[in-house]
Amino acid sequence: PFMHANKINSPLLLIHGEADNNPGTFPLQSERFYQALKGLGKECRLVILPLESHSYAAKESVLHMLHEMDAWLHTHLVPSSPPSGTSAA
Repeated sequence: PFMHANKINSPLLLIHGEADNNPGTFPLQSERFYQALKGLGKECRLVILPLESHSYAAKESVLHMLHEMDAWLHTHLVPSSPPSGTSAA
């Protein structure tokens, strides 16, 4: 994927297990993709979950992943203020 980093225009959150041994999805791929995106000035974040493989098993890792996703979505999708004529109720 890092060969196509120049085609990414939206902010991107990458989450990867540090011990991922699934063929074709090694952590190095996410690290290279992240470096390519950063090198192009793209907005991205890389989260490496320690001791996790392709499927996250530890409760702490799942909670960390959910926290990262929630924070990312609030930062990039939730408007900072309601549109005029509406309330934030």
